[in-house]
Amino acid sequence: MEVREKYIARVMNSPEEHGFTNVKFVHTPQLATASWVRLRCQYTCRNARKSDFVPPFSPTVDDTIRMMEEYKFGLLVRREEPVPLRLPNGDVWSAFQDSLIHSEQECATRGYGKAFALAVGNCLFCHHDDSMRPCDFNAKKRPTLEAIGFNMHDTLKMLAWEHYLVREPGDPMSLFGLLLLE
Repeated sequence: MEVREKYIARVMNSPEEHGFTNVKFVHTPQLATASWVRLRCQYTCRNARKSDFVPPFSPTVDDTIRMMEEYKFGLLVRREEPVPLRLPNGDVWSAFQDSLIHSEQECATRGYGKAFALAVGNCLFCHHDDSMRPCDFNAKKRPTLEAIGFNMHDTLKMLAWEHYLVREPGDPMSLFGLLLLE
């Protein structure tokens, strides 16, 4: 079996083999959190209050900060999609989330028992209605980075990826995810 460090090196050196365009190693103190991000998610997202892992039901920023203290590093991943999209937006996001969760599972298999994946955007695996019925995709559902207070703008700026935040019409779309590791 491939040792865990070699697997991480392979993901970083060949991100396209894992469904990503870029991968950046990050130390958890480089990941910015802010209360306003979660509040904005709670009050401006049309999917807020519609499932058990978006605000106000998702973990708070304080919960996120405590969780981050349990991790030393992670991988910030980016996937670039050409515009116009080849597939519907939901299918593009779902494929990205699948790649991220697959990487999480691979890391867990190789000895990173606390591997945990999060992505930017709305989760498409859960029900977004008022029924609060159980999710059919429990192994895949995760709160989004915004829903738990990650400030992606400041994080990307700190990591010199801020140029991915600004797009002109027709520029490729960037999808971001975070794979926390210990």
